[in-house]
Amino acid sequence: MRAISPPAGVVVRCPGSSAGVNCLVTNPFHPLMNRRDPHGAAPRSRPVVTTALAILCAALTVGTLAALGVQAAPSTPDAQRAQIRALEAQVQSIDAQALAAADAHAAAVRRARELEERIAATGEQLAAARVARRQAVQRLSDRLVAIYRAEPPSLVEILLTSGDLTAAVDAQSALETIGDADRGIVDRLDATRARLTALAADLRANRAAAQANVAATRERRDRLDGLIAERRAVLDRAQTRLDTIIADRARARAASAARARDERAAEGTLRRRAAGEGAPAPAATAPARTPSAPATATIPGDVAAHLARIAQCESGGDPTRVAGPYRGKYQFDLGTWQSVGGTGDPAAAPEAEQDMRAAMLYAQRGSAPWPVCQYR
Repeated sequence: MRAISPPAGVVVRCPGSSAGVNCLVTNPFHPLMNRRDPHGAAPRSRPVVTTALAILCAALTVGTLAALGVQAAPSTPDAQRAQIRALEAQVQSIDAQALAAADAHAAAVRRARELEERIAATGEQLAAARVARRQAVQRLSDRLVAIYRAEPPSLVEILLTSGDLTAAVDAQSALETIGDADRGIVDRLDATRARLTALAADLRANRAAAQANVAATRERRDRLDGLIAERRAVLDRAQTRLDTIIADRARARAASAARARDERAAEGTLRRRAAGEGAPAPAATAPARTPSAPATATIPGDVAAHLARIAQCESGGDPTRVAGPYRGKYQFDLGTWQSVGGTGDPAAAPEAEQDMRAAMLYAQRGSAPWPVCQYR
């Protein structure tokens, strides 16, 4: 793309920053742009180029920063904090640009007001010049009419009234000089009127340029105001997401600690039960069982042996068996598996992990989770 050189009197600053491309058009009218050269015509401004540059820079700023707002949300606190810092830098940058845009708009409004005042003053001067010209033309016309109506004096009359030939020549020259002076006054007034008319036209053209500049700076200011509101909304959402991530991690740590406590408690319970079931009962206190006594749901042997019989009953001891919603060696459903800290598919977990989770469940609820096989 070809670089566009700004016209004289236009300063374009586009410094790079992490928040995007910051383009700011300032001083679109040179201080002497509207001042008429006493020896020439007043220079004209270039409103089309100035307005195009302002809109182009605003579009670049908005497009770049809007693209930054659609990045994927980070999932870690550090990355989220980095995004928040970047958003805060963007907001500060846009704040500075919005302030500069507001200043530029105020300056454009002030220049437009001054231009209106100059147009009004020039109009008054032009009206006064027209009145003066009419008066001068009227005086010259009256003098010419008087000369035309009067009989031209003869040479004898001039000599008699003047006294000598030199005085007569001087008198005639004075009359011619007065006539030339009158014509010069009219010519100067015509030149003044033409100059003021041209100046008024230039001022009206500059007024159109000033009005276009006011509209461009207002549009840029409004665009930046909308952009900063959007960035602040994105910043608020990012801060909310950071709070959510921190809270989720805190809950996950608390749940992990609770599971660890439950596992330790279950392990202790298993050890105590294994120790109690493995100890031989005293012979003197052992109750005598008769053949006619009903069978009771007692756990024979140690816990591992009982779990082995349950597993044989449930799945034939196959850790990969799947039967509808029941999976693995002990035929866990997913809810029960997750309640003892399991993740994923029970049938895909190692057999040792399945034995451990089954032991934890046994420590919590005994053999009740296996109502069919608990008496094996």
